[in-house]
Amino acid sequence: MTEYELNEFQSEFDPVALSESLQEDSSPQNKVKNFALLKTSAFLVFSKGPGQVSILNSNKKEAFIPAFTCREELEKWPFDRGEIVEMPFHVLHTMVEKNARLDGIVINPFGKALSLRRSHLSDINHTLRAATPRTELKMKATLDYPIGLPMAVRELMEQHPEVYRVWLLAAHSAGDTADHKLFVVDFDGQPKDLFPLLAQAVRLYLREGEQLEMVKADIRLLRAAEQASRPIYEKA
Repeated sequence: MTEYELNEFQSEFDPVALSESLQEDSSPQNKVKNFALLKTSAFLVFSKGPGQVSILNSNKKEAFIPAFTCREELEKWPFDRGEIVEMPFHVLHTMVEKNARLDGIVINPFGKALSLRRSHLSDINHTLRAATPRTELKMKATLDYPIGLPMAVRELMEQHPEVYRVWLLAAHSAGDTADHKLFVVDFDGQPKDLFPLLAQAVRLYLREGEQLEMVKADIRLLRAAEQASRPIYEKA
């Protein structure tokens, strides 16, 4: 990155503005607006080679990718420096998802910092995914789950005769950096009565920070689920 490019760089995302905006207006619409800006923004990072960035360890032995919104914040870095590069947020997010040793991203760590742990990154993805039109949701079969998970689902659903079928699929929405797990549930009743119980039943089988979505099946979702895979539970 040239000196001119470095001096001119200013990320579109301002962590202070995010905090102030959400304090004034915590509505889902405002969260979507702010999170969408974050996901499309770029930051300055120290690179140690292709696909490698400097890591900052906290006092609690957590490992974060440090990202900076401008040169002024970057210059506060007190450690050895590598090459300075501009990197999109979604690339940083993917690095965290693919490396279990990373705990998140910290923006402007030596200024008014914003720490985004795995749980925060999952919340951001969930918020944006909920605002994405369902027509953009793509589903496919998956076996990426512990062997005991289907049994836990079956044991729960056998206590709920209003449930007919349950699918566990890999799903991908527009703007996602990776697949997430999706339960498609064919049942009579309200999601608020069943989905918290389902979440509790499968929680022990999920990796830390793993994203999970549950939807009540309509005709379109039923057809898509039937084409993608066999259900992991079917009422006898």
